[in-house]
Amino acid sequence: MHTGSELLETWIPDGGFEIVKRKLKTADGGSAVADCLVAKWPDDELTRDFPCVRQPCLHRIFAECPPDPERILALAGRYGLLTVSIPRTPATGQIVKADVLPAEQVEIWRKEALRACQKITEHLARVPFYLRASEQGFVFCPATLSAALWQRFAAEVAGIHPTRCPAPNCVRWFLRRSAARSDKRFCSNACKNRAFRRNQNAQ
Repeated sequence: MHTGSELLETWIPDGGFEIVKRKLKTADGGSAVADCLVAKWPDDELTRDFPCVRQPCLHRIFAECPPDPERILALAGRYGLLTVSIPRTPATGQIVKADVLPAEQVEIWRKEALRACQKITEHLARVPFYLRASEQGFVFCPATLSAALWQRFAAEVAGIHPTRCPAPNCVRWFLRRSAARSDKRFCSNACKNRAFRRNQNAQ
């Protein structure tokens, strides 16, 4: 099943992120100091990524991650910020610097990304999407990584089949993409062969 989440772009600084205290505006017009994710080096280049293409079960990885700072930093450094998007793709050869990324509160990760999905419909109703043409036709593409994760949860409810690879030393999530391959048990041929060799040795 194809969803617009494959089209989501995130931007990751080459040096990764760090958590620092920043003064932020509050909803009532005041200000408060909060722990925030920011690019470690403001002059770093940003690399464009398509996280839901690289990891189609990313929503499962986020849902299982404990909300401690080191794990949050690791996820952000690998897949990008949750609520930040760069609406315009830079011209070919143009360098995008990390200082264009705003600070993102760590609390957002704890409250939104790193918990089990309970209210999919409610969240999909208020996260940002836009209409975009693809090879499969028009799709609703999420504008942020957070929106893409909720869309993935909704797709799982609608019928995609994430499963965890049972091969030795592998716990990766992968998708069983079609009914014809619904019996696929391993994420790759290498894992399938490794499991076969283990069974042979056991016998």
